[in-house]
Amino acid sequence: MKKLLVVAAAAILVGAISWPKIAPMMKEPATASPQQRGAPAVRTARVEPQPFEHILVFNGTLVAEQSISVHSELRGKVDSINFTDGQRVTAGDLIVTIESGELAAELRSLQEQLKLAITNARRLTNLFEQGSVNASARDDAVTQRSVLEADVERLQIRLAKTRISAPFAGTLGLRHISMGDLVEPDTLITTLQTITSLNVDFNVPERYRSLIVPGMPLSLQVAGHEEPFNAVVRAIDPQVDLATRTLTVRAHVENPDRTLLPGNYARVELVSRAEEAFVIPSVAVMQSLDAVSVFTVENGVAVRRTVKTGGRDSSHVEILQGLSRGAEIITSGVQSVREGQPVTIINAPDVS
Repeated sequence: MKKLLVVAAAAILVGAISWPKIAPMMKEPATASPQQRGAPAVRTARVEPQPFEHILVFNGTLVAEQSISVHSELRGKVDSINFTDGQRVTAGDLIVTIESGELAAELRSLQEQLKLAITNARRLTNLFEQGSVNASARDDAVTQRSVLEADVERLQIRLAKTRISAPFAGTLGLRHISMGDLVEPDTLITTLQTITSLNVDFNVPERYRSLIVPGMPLSLQVAGHEEPFNAVVRAIDPQVDLATRTLTVRAHVENPDRTLLPGNYARVELVSRAEEAFVIPSVAVMQSLDAVSVFTVENGVAVRRTVKTGGRDSSHVEILQGLSRGAEIITSGVQSVREGQPVTIINAPDVS
């Protein structure tokens, strides 16, 4: 009995000594605060200006520098055809003549009448100066001469229109008439286009207007050709298309060997480079129906910022508006973050 009392006393003594150390371990852990419990782990990057180069791609169509459909201004039969399909011509080369015998005969008749009218007007003018005839007779003769001069000039113009010539140097298209055909003003004879000098027209969204200026170089990829072609921006349409919100841009393409043709589809590539651009990983950008946004970390809390984007490459996006230098953006764990939610940053690499 005495031994039991000694053991019990010793146990009580040991417990009393150990209790201050054991008691904290037996307490339940404190409940985490709501902020600590809902803070997802994210990775971030700081925005700093850096050079950025990207390629903008547009769909374009090659068009001739000059292009016309050749028609006759007169109704008549084809008298001669002076070209072959696809022939190259210079300015002034004769293409087609329209039968002109009737007009030529009428012109000769008027020219004879004009000779007589000129003689008569000269004679009556002399007689009027001598006082032998009155002014009315003199004026009638002068008027008759002027009318005939106008008629002769009119017929000469009509006669000249029976000879259809090339207004500029270029390449003729296919022939659509035959000898003896009766042509009307709306009858297509052939086409004429400049091939050695082409333009490429393409539409650019209005947000890229500031990136394109006359004189800047472009690169063209054309189906059937492995090597790209060089072009230079010539002009920009000053009006935005209300339906598509795009601007039409025209660039010039030299084509001395005639490998390109009007109507070819061209893939227009424009290299845009900014020396100090705000560039972020594309995974950080969130696209919705009404806005583009990113999450930044401010005082340990996630804040959604609406941004305006510019160019992009395979992994990065240029930010034009909405972010300032030094902003800390969330680049990983974006999908688990909510506006105003505290976050735990586990890594903050530089933007590259």
